[in-house]
Amino acid sequence: MAIPSYTYEQIAGELQTGDLLFCHGIVTGSERIEKLEDCEWSHVAMVVRLDAEEILIWESTSADNLQDVRFHDTAPGPQLVRLIDRISTDVSNDTDTLFGIRKLQVERTPAMLEAMNAFFREVYEAEFPGTARMYAEVLAGKVGIKTSYKDFFCSKLLAATYIQMGLLSEDRPPNDYEPKDFTPAGSVKLISGASLGECCFIKP
Repeated sequence: MAIPSYTYEQIAGELQTGDLLFCHGIVTGSERIEKLEDCEWSHVAMVVRLDAEEILIWESTSADNLQDVRFHDTAPGPQLVRLIDRISTDVSNDTDTLFGIRKLQVERTPAMLEAMNAFFREVYEAEFPGTARMYAEVLAGKVGIKTSYKDFFCSKLLAATYIQMGLLSEDRPPNDYEPKDFTPAGSVKLISGASLGECCFIKP
């Protein structure tokens, strides 16, 4: 079955906090991650919808080309940025060429959103790890070793955020997760009655 594809304008109104954004990269680092994972996605981020108009994503990248909407600074590591800016910037910079969405099915409770916002504040000043450290953290996660929250790569940040929101158990350390784990072919198992839908594409 063909994967459905939508323009940003067609899907934006349906997006909610907790939905996932995937990015397929064409730069060397992204291609290496996709090859190691055997997956078309090298980056994953979480949609954050604070109001009807503003659609944001919570992500951690090595880039510093987008401004955080709260603190108005640009730095690698955890940031809350506008979704449309991420897509348009990545396309214009020739870093990502394909974008996917998976919708989260769950009741978004006030307690869940409070925990999410508290975690945003807690880890805002964390950094993005260097390449060697990122791979070392993933390998540590595979044997059950949890690394510190002083730095985050994209899937570690998403997993840690889902854990704080009560959507993911702490059976696996956040640094054990890779973007592929959150795809339909991945191994992620949500809790609290939550589930992720099938993937669809956003036309850049």
